[in-house]
Amino acid sequence: MPASAYGASRATLWTGASVLITDTAGRILLQRVTYRSTRLLPGGGVDTKEAPTEAAAREVLEELGVHLPISRTLVVDWVPSTTPGFDPATRFPGEIIYVFDGGTWNSEQIAAIRPRQGEIEGVDFVDPAGLPALMAPGNARRALAALHARATDGAVTLEDGYPITPPPPAS
Repeated sequence: MPASAYGASRATLWTGASVLITDTAGRILLQRVTYRSTRLLPGGGVDTKEAPTEAAAREVLEELGVHLPISRTLVVDWVPSTTPGFDPATRFPGEIIYVFDGGTWNSEQIAAIRPRQGEIEGVDFVDPAGLPALMAPGNARRALAALHARATDGAVTLEDGYPITPPPPAS
């Protein structure tokens, strides 16, 4: 297959990066943003030629005003192009979203948060049980999966926020 044909055959997807940050009580940091009615983990799109870890660190700096080294992946989620809620004009092709571990923050770290004016209306630390009421369904599933992955010292691959279960071994 010629290189041009091979390149044309590859899937086109968006890439996003989010960060799971908790406080010492185990609550999850959610942002109230100006452009959505639901809340989000800190994060955003991965720019061209930017690694997902770089995007996550950049987004935390831009949105919260905090320098945060990013290294541990908790979740990789494939979001299908059929996900509701996208303006058809965006021609949403689907997305791979990484969720990285931003750690457990103490009161000093929390006091250093400076939400980005004009985009971030504020941040709240929310009990995990409250996420489904505050976030879009896929985002809530992804955040809870990330929390579980952190608690079990693991990582998880999701499809539309649902864990991929390996098939049973062949008998």
